[in-house]
Amino acid sequence: MVQIVGKYENVASENLEEYLKAVGGTAQAEAAKAFAQGKPTFEIAQAGDKWTITVSNEGKTAKTTFTLGTPYDETMPHGAVLKSVTTRDGNTFTTVTDLPDGNQSVRVYEFTDSGINVHLADKKVGAKATRTYKRV
Repeated sequence: MVQIVGKYENVASENLEEYLKAVGGTAQAEAAKAFAQGKPTFEIAQAGDKWTITVSNEGKTAKTTFTLGTPYDETMPHGAVLKSVTTRDGNTFTTVTDLPDGNQSVRVYEFTDSGINVHLADKKVGAKATRTYKRV
């Protein structure tokens, strides 16, 4: 079993700006561009059955605590609070988030010894992106 708890740094993104525009609409194009160019850090902690994920990017920090399989309010780095649920299957976390327009975002976190590959997809448009993080 791979160590999940730790700190990670973004090293690559594929199709992220296009994904964010598709999910957020053209009104969010500038915010999507700025976010896609950022290099966030990602920290994961665990205390019992509670998981905490802290994302820092461009001077902003968002911290979310949850229990696997239980719906929770997730604070996004840009400040929006969305309903999410995260499940685990071995070395993979899957987070399904309800978006304001009725769409759903699905993030699959594949943990490896060297980092995380995060696969992003939405259910309405079919947009996809990948972010790669290295363990630091």
